[in-house]
Amino acid sequence: MKAFLIHSFGDKEKIDTFIDRIKKYKKLEILKLDQSHWLIWRILSLYSIIKSDFIIVIVGEYSHQSKNISWELKIAQKANKKIYVIKLDESFNLPNEIDDMKIITDDELKSIIEIELDINKKIEKNLFNDKESLKNDIESQKLLLEEYKLLLQTSESLILRRQAMNTFFLTANGVLISMLGIITGAKVESSYLYIYYCAFSLVGGILCLSWNSLLVSYGQLNAGKFEVLNRLEQFLPVSIFKAEWIALGEGKNKKKYRSFTQSEKIIPRLFLILYIIIFITVIIFKVTLVKEFIKFLLLKIL
Repeated sequence: MKAFLIHSFGDKEKIDTFIDRIKKYKKLEILKLDQSHWLIWRILSLYSIIKSDFIIVIVGEYSHQSKNISWELKIAQKANKKIYVIKLDESFNLPNEIDDMKIITDDELKSIIEIELDINKKIEKNLFNDKESLKNDIESQKLLLEEYKLLLQTSESLILRRQAMNTFFLTANGVLISMLGIITGAKVESSYLYIYYCAFSLVGGILCLSWNSLLVSYGQLNAGKFEVLNRLEQFLPVSIFKAEWIALGEGKNKKKYRSFTQSEKIIPRLFLILYIIIFITVIIFKVTLVKEFIKFLLLKIL
């Protein structure tokens, strides 16, 4: 978890004291810029804002005079980052850009950081709008059951889309391998043959990287859905998915459970290795210039 600090360089000592107070959160990485050339500073600031999970604005004695703070706030707002504002002293003036933003206290900031760092608390906070009504109100419990069914259906449809995606990429790679075989057997002029090999290998490599990336995304999305399902099951008579996960050793014992995503990723990786081997082989044995260059390098080294 990363938090970017927006502050005035003129308040450095007070900022350092503030950072010391939140250093106890080991999982929280504070991104803070020091003074540097304005162009380098802007590049680093933009990168840090994009990289951060949320923004903490420290209003110090000189904040209202800083044009840099105004620029950083505009960038953070454009990036749709969560912005938390805290004043080091009540007497300090706010920059114009944050006049309409809520000012929080030290204790409120600590609570926010704890929620941001604890994924379980974060899910609880955002999942339930009225948790108490689920315990006593029958209508709320019925609505919960319907939402549970809907989420389960979306999880099942996600699996179907994942299978369709696997079929598509498997077929596409099969066609590419077949094309390579046809080209090898066809009467194609040898001086142009390597171009086809390289082209098909590059296309295949891109397909495999896309396939692998989508598998990771589908796996993460499905894991998120089951995490929410487990939360909803707390208000149902039985927790079947939670019990199933425990029976599988909660993913800690590979003999009981092996990640389906990890198993699926083996296939695109094998195809990718094949394309890399073909590409390298063609480059080494088919391109005369490359061969001559390698010979030249070897002679120089040896």
